[in-house]
Amino acid sequence: MKQAFTLAEVLVTLGIIGVISAMTLPTLVKNHQRQVYVTQLQKVVNELSQAAERAIQESNAITLTETPYRTSNNRAAQQFLSKYLKVIQTCTTDRSPCMASVYKQLNGTVFNGWAMNVNATSPCVSLADGAAVCMSGGFETDEYSDGEYNWHDYVRIYIDVNGQQGPNILGRDLFYAELYSDGKIAEGYDIDPTWHGNECGVANATYGSGCLSKIMSDGWKMDY
Repeated sequence: MKQAFTLAEVLVTLGIIGVISAMTLPTLVKNHQRQVYVTQLQKVVNELSQAAERAIQESNAITLTETPYRTSNNRAAQQFLSKYLKVIQTCTTDRSPCMASVYKQLNGTVFNGWAMNVNATSPCVSLADGAAVCMSGGFETDEYSDGEYNWHDYVRIYIDVNGQQGPNILGRDLFYAELYSDGKIAEGYDIDPTWHGNECGVANATYGSGCLSKIMSDGWKMDY
């Protein structure tokens, strides 16, 4: 015979379910949002790497230093971004409106440590998927000796995975990266990413570095 539940028992059960949901739902939402950021970040990283590979192939070159984008100026960077990414807006005198006007660090303080080569007049673009990219001047020269490259030139870039949309926090939706002349994206060409990853969230980290490395070394997860 089925046991009948009293109204009081039902209310208690619903109350318990409500408490559990209130405790777990914010964590689930937070984890989901972090994964969305990571997915968007990985997409832009792949697009930039593929853009470099296309530029190299179309120029019958070995690296980007042998392409028309080797000149170290903003014009070369702008041409590269405009040709190989799906750009819908270009910003050349201010990062805004392609990016937010103010960013904060994970600890809540304002982020002012932009790389010196990615200043307010560096080319920034808004992409069709809502992301934004700012890039320093073009590539200059690689070093080649004894049959192999011992130095790949690079440009500094910032990726905002959702443009002006919030939270506008370094390490959440804004990331520092380096695009090397062979298309590799990292924070140090031959450096263990866990080394730079230790800088993630550190207030005085150079150029706001570390979080991309940490995400990559953790298997494209935002576990911080």
